[in-house]
Formats: sequence, structure tokens, C-alpha cells
Amino acid sequence: MLRILETLTDPGNSEKANEDAFGHSGAHVWVIDGATDVADGPLIGAETGAHWLAHEASALFEANAARYGADLHGLVRFTIETLALRFGQERLRPPNGRHEWPSAAMALVHAGEGSLSCANFADCDLILLEDESDEAHVYGVKHTSREARAVSRTAELIDALAPGERPFDNAAIMEYLRDNRRRQNTHDGYWILGIDPEAAAHMRHWEIPLTRPVTGLLFSDGFGSVVFDYHRFDPATLVRRAALGGLSSIVAEVRQIEAVEDPDCLSCPRFKRHDDATAVLFRVE
Repeated sequence: MLRILETLTDPGNSEKANEDAFGHSGAHVWVIDGATDVADGPLIGAETGAHWLAHEASALFEANAARYGADLHGLVRFTIETLALRFGQERLRPPNGRHEWPSAAMALVHAGEGSLSCANFADCDLILLEDESDEAHVYGVKHTSREARAVSRTAELIDALAPGERPFDNAAIMEYLRDNRRRQNTHDGYWILGIDPEAAAHMRHWEIPLTRPVTGLLFSDGFGSVVFDYHRFDPATLVRRAALGGLSSIVAEVRQIEAVEDPDCLSCPRFKRHDDATAVLFRVE
């Protein structure tokens, strides 16, 4: 049985739309992190394409999760096909290229009899900590040499900014981001939740047997940065601290690092000082 203990979503910028979304319905729970727009101008939605994609997908999961049950591939495929149809109907103009396609990271979980199913795109992650266990299990994207190169390039671009220049106003940074987006949902690039139905066949998927009760944490990368970017503690400690101190205590630590310890985004190279942070803490017994 899946039991939700706590949920939290905290925008990185209170003056802008939160591009994370989350939800739960019956045996399902999910977190979606819209990829910040690098479009040439307004394309879809009242806010941003990232906000539109994340919240539309979340609503589709909620409306259709019970119908698909443990068939996460089917649920994700239906969701992407519906998003593609709606994009064609609601867009303000034709996109100028793949870099303008809205997309999102995702982690989606279904609790079955004696097991969990987890589906994933990009850097939304799941951590499971079994009762009486010292080691947690992480399901999601792994850090690779390509990502290490991306971190190095990000640092170079941030360091080259003129005093007071905002990253998303910098031509070199925008071209770097757009070039990366052109690789989304291609066989030479990476697969992600968006408007290309082929992606459903390439999402990561795990069937996880459960032999004892487990505490789970599902989150966007803005929340998980305290472990995977800032290295303040390990995954098991993250789950324990969330369970004992609440999700808001974790976000407070993330914001302290971003605003006070690394406000110039140099120790941990990134283009946004603050990222949206979302998490769902749950139990399966």
C-alpha cells in the first residue's frame, strides 16, 4: 500500500511560474520538472512552455493512472501522444526547431503487490530506503563523463559573463543550451518527456521487488542537488532527514547554499542561482 507522508514544491523564483509539477493518485506518484525554455519567443501556454508541459503531463497522469495501473509504458505513451496533439492545437506559432519543443524530466512510480515499478526520464530521481537498512537505492540518471564535460563547459560560460550580465541574456550560453536541446529525443542524443511519442520506448524502467517496508523519496533535481551537486550528505541520510525534519528543512539548506555559500554559481556551475525544488515522501508497507 502506498501512503503519502509529505509533499512540497518550492519555486526557484517567486516572480516566475513554478515549472515543476507533482501528483499522486491511488497507487501512483510522480514528479515532473519542466526544462527551462530556450525558445526564440512565446510558443505555448500562458506562462512558459516548460510550465505548460509539466502541468499538462501531471494532469494527464492523474486522470489516467488508474486506467493503466502497472503499465507505466502505456501511461507515458498515451500522455506523450496527447501532449503532442494538444501542442499542435494550442501552439501560438510553428516552432523554429527542436530546441523550442517543450520537454521535462520525470519520475513516475506505481506500487504493486510486493514490488514497485519506476519510470524515468532525465534527472528526476527516486530514492528507496528499506526499514533497518543503512544503504539506500537510487533510481534515475547516472553521472557520466558527458555530464562532467557539461559541468566544465557551464563553468567556462559562467566565468566569461560580463559583470552584471544575466546568463539567459548571453548569446554564447543560449546557443549552448539550444544546441543541447536539438539533441533531445534523437538516437544520438537523449530521451525525455515531451511531444515525441517515440520517447516512450526509450524511457528508463525498473521493476523493484520489496521484501520489507520502505520509505521512498521522489524529487526533482532542484531538491536532490543537496546530495548530487552539493554533496552535503548521502542518499540514505537525505531520506532520514526528510522523514525526521520534513521536506522544508532540506529546501532551506539548498536555498542557504544557493544564496549565501555559492551565489555566483561558481562552486557548483549552473545558469540559475535557484532552481524549482519538488519532492514527495512516501511509505510502502
